[in-house]
Amino acid sequence: MQATNSPVWLITGCSTGFGRELAEQTIKRGFNVVVTARDVQKVADLVQGNEQRALALALDVTDSASIDKAVSARAGKIRHY
Repeated sequence: MQATNSPVWLITGCSTGFGRELAEQTIKRGFNVVVTARDVQKVADLVQGNEQRALALALDVTDSASIDKAVSARAGKIRHY
């Protein structure tokens, strides 16, 4: 993901349903988006071709260790300040 001054959307549950649709629409409209799912392979296709504005993260919002790991591993790639 390219550093910009634009807002970044963080969307959870992007592997299916509402989360996936929201991710598809925000990427389509040119927003910077972090797409997340417990299985990052299920959201990899959302990022393909959109690497300048989209980033996929493995994230289980019910697991604090998963949250810490995701934030630590990717904090340097998400810069909009």
